Parts: sequence; C-alpha cells; structure tokens
Amino acid sequence: MTQFQEIRIQLDGISNVLKTKRFRVPAYQRSYAWEAEHVEALLQDINDAIQTKENEYFLGSIVVTGPTDGKHDVVDGQQRLTTISLLVSAIKDIFADKGDIEVVVSVKNDYLASTDRKTKEKEPKLTLNEVDNELFQELIEDPSNIDSVKFQRQSHQLMLSAAKQIRQYLDAILKVSKDEEETLHAWLDYLDSNLKIIVVAAPDDSNAFVIFETLNDRGLELAISDLLKNYIFHKSGDKIEEAKNRWLSMIAVLEATSEEPLTVTYLRHFAMSRYGLVRERDLFNTIKKKVTNKKSAIQLATDLGNTVKVYSALVNTDHDLWQKYDPQVRSRVSTINLLNMSQIRPLLIAILQNFDAPKIEEAFRLLESVAVRFQIVGGVGGGTLERIYSDSAKAVFDGGIKSPQEIIAAFTTLPADSAFHQAFSVAQISRQNLARFYLTRLENALNGSKIQELVPNPSTGHINLEHVLPQTLKEGWLKTWKADAARGYLKRLGNLALLNSKENSKTGNDDFAKKCDVYSKSSIVLTQRIAEFSEWTPESIDARQKQMAELAVKAWPIK
Repeated sequence: MTQFQEIRIQLDGISNVLKTKRFRVPAYQRSYAWEAEHVEALLQDINDAIQTKENEYFLGSIVVTGPTDGKHDVVDGQQRLTTISLLVSAIKDIFADKGDIEVVVSVKNDYLASTDRKTKEKEPKLTLNEVDNELFQELIEDPSNIDSVKFQRQSHQLMLSAAKQIRQYLDAILKVSKDEEETLHAWLDYLDSNLKIIVVAAPDDSNAFVIFETLNDRGLELAISDLLKNYIFHKSGDKIEEAKNRWLSMIAVLEATSEEPLTVTYLRHFAMSRYGLVRERDLFNTIKKKVTNKKSAIQLATDLGNTVKVYSALVNTDHDLWQKYDPQVRSRVSTINLLNMSQIRPLLIAILQNFDAPKIEEAFRLLESVAVRFQIVGGVGGGTLERIYSDSAKAVFDGGIKSPQEIIAAFTTLPADSAFHQAFSVAQISRQNLARFYLTRLENALNGSKIQELVPNPSTGHINLEHVLPQTLKEGWLKTWKADAARGYLKRLGNLALLNSKENSKTGNDDFAKKCDVYSKSSIVLTQRIAEFSEWTPESIDARQKQMAELAVKAWPIK
C-alpha cells in the first residue's frame, strides 16, 4: 500500500462541505490575506454563474488533514472557506434585518455554527488561527456589535473590509432584484450545490504537504511563504512538531515587529544573506535545493528562528539587541531605515552573525556612508543594489570577506568622493525628516558637536526645518526671484537650515535681511553662516551647497 492510497477526494458544493464537516486553521498557517480584488472576483464569478444558470462553477481545491477530534486541519484553502463563510453570514444578516428568524437559525446552524445539545456551547463550522478567530466568530455572529478598536492587525482590517464589501455587493444586487428573498435563497442554493470544490483529505501532514506542492506545480497560485512552510514541514518527517513550533515562533516575532506583512521579505533577505541574490519568484526553488532531508529542514527552521531576532532589530531600532553595541550602531541602522535602503539588510544580517562587535561597529559606519552616497548620487537601480549587497553578504557568510574594508573594496560601483561631491552640490531633498538628518550630520562634521535632539525623526521637536527662500514669496522676494526659478531652488539643500522652532516662527516669509537677524543669533553654525551672505540668490544657494558638499565627503567617508 502506497502512502497515497489513504487519501480521500470529494467533489461537493462548498457550502455543503461547511454543512457536513468542521474545519480549523492551524496556528502555523498565515492569517486572512484576501484583498478587495480577490473578494470582488469571487462575488462577481458567483453572480455571473447564477445569472447565466451555469450548472456548476469550479472554485478549486482545498487540502485538509484528519479529521482529529472531529475537525479537519486546513493545509490550503482557508481564504476561500473564510470568505464563503462571510458571504453566507452576510446573507443570514440580511434575513435577520427582514425579521425572518427561522431562516436565520437554519442558515446559522447549517453553515456557520451549531449548538451542542448537551453542553449548549457553540461549535463553529470553521475555526481560524489564534490571531483571526475572535474577530471571525464575532463577524459571523453579529457584525453590528464589533468593537473595531480591538482589531488592528492587517488581517483584521482585511477581514472587516471583506465583510463590508460582501454586504454592499449583496445590497446592490437586491436593489435591482424583483424578489429579494428569492434572490438570497438562489445564492444559498448555488453555494450549497453548484459552487464546487474538491476536498482532498490526507491522513497526516506529510501527505498533505506533498499534495499541496503538487497542486502548485500544476499552476495553482499559492503564497511563497505557504510553499516554503509546507515544504519544510514535509521534509521534517517525525520532527514536524519541532519545525512547526519554530515557524510559529518566527511568525510571532515578525508580527510583533511590524503591522505590515514581513514574512516573504524576511525569508528572501534571509536567503540572500547566505546564498546571494534571490528573486522572489525563485525563492521557493532556491530553498528547495538546499533542504533535501529531515536534518537540513530542521536546521533551516532553527536558523530562521534565530535570525528573525536580528531581522526584527534591523526593522525596529528600539530592539534590545542594540544594547550590546556602541549607540552609534543603532543610529546607523536608523539612518539606513530613513533612507529606505532595505536592500542592504541581507548584508547587515551576515555582518551581525559573522563579525565581532568592533568589526560590526566599523562596518555599519562605512555602510551608512555607502547608503547615503548611493541615495545622493542615484543612477543605481534597486535590482543592482540588491545584487551588490547580497553578493557581499554571501561572501561574508562564506568567509570570503573577513573585514569591513574588504566589504567596501568589493563595491565596484561605489560613488567616489568626486562623484558624491558633485551630486551633493545640486541635491534637492523633498522629505523634511531626510533634510533634517543631512543638515544634522553636516553640522556635526563642521564643529564636532552632537545635536542629540536631531536624530533621524519625522517629528520636528523644538528644531524646525527652515526654508531661507520661503515657499510663499512676498513682494520683497519677488524683486529678485522669478516664480519658476524659485520652484527650482526651494528644496535645494543649500536653501534649507535648522532653526529653533520659536525663531523659525518669527522669520516666516520675511525678506532676507530680516531673516539674517535671526540666523546670526542661532547656535547652529551652518544656520549662523547664512547671515554672511549679503543677498540670497541662486548663486548664493549654489555657493552654500558646495560648502555643504565638502562637509558631506567628511561626514560620510568610505575609508
């Protein structure tokens, strides 16, 4: 007997599947992820099939294991099961609004949740993972009483949006319907008997994950994170519970790090820190080649669980990890995040896992300079930067690069001092927090002081960003500036200055002479020196920014 002879396959209407079986989504499965476009496509397909009287509409396959304790664990298909349940629930709610309690009770008991006649406890037909289940059960019970403040995760927002979208879609259909109740019953009947799915039930996870991968090979669209997770579980053999626990631990750290989904990004950056450049479309095949047996599967799960702590610290600079290093390391990471240079994270991972503290501190200093130079000079696409950083990461991981200086030497396209100076001389900065950062570092390079309140931060605190040439030109400025020329120079770094917020409020749109009275009293040297100019013209801004460019080479050295 082969391992596949115990697999059961059933073709049935999706609502009837919910009626006759109970499902639960294991904790290791990802949360609800359908966007509005997915919900819209499903609703439109069902409506079109009903309108054209199609006898059957095939919705695809779901893969489950079990049953265990009367419930099947969902390996693939939770998005469809959840959305169909929300659809059935919305139909139930419309009947409730009409006061048809008998239909409400019937629909609820058949498709959503029944009540145990002995314990009187509600037994849901579908139970989601710990993250989503509370909201899901409230939605199918009574969406009008939900406290949305409690549910802030992205999956919660998507589920709430899906429920609202479904109700609005049904309401729109009923507005043009001749018989609203008949239309609703037609939808329920179609879901019960005509909207078909194939339920593939395997006796255990091992078989289910093989089926899952096979379905993907046949063209079924699956999330990369799901593919990787299930492949690792499959290869883990009798160590599968260990692999599940480590995967769950990894997901918990990522969810605590950011409200945005990080799983695929983290998996890709992890792979790039070890194997070099990996495109998202190639991620699954890359890992599959590396993980060929139980030992390598468990090792990968372990490495993912250990490295995620490092990755979390790179995303969130408040992480405790940085306490063991010089405070400047945390500051360098803040800078890289401010610059939106996430492409560098694979290299930072490799450095943190393979260098000692002094080398880490030196490497991060140099890599901040690298990131700033690439940002200012431009001309290097995101894909090229990814290759530069990931190739260096692999070399660090393999031991081919052993020092920060060797990392810099490997960057063949790194902007030299002359190119950086030239680009900085004409740089325009649109983001205020980025302009504040550049001006702060230039001030520090000029006089060696540390303006602690000017760390990269979008809030202004008590230091504001001052436009010398103001955004709104009064009559005095219009004597020397034309509107077109002013627009071209407004966001030039040479036209920007740091100024105490009280002093900034005094200057406003005043003419240059009045502004200089305030600048000359500033404790910030770069701002104070603006008063040395007799007038503020394009030539003045060019001259000041060239001085800044000379400072920039010193502020962000690559030696």
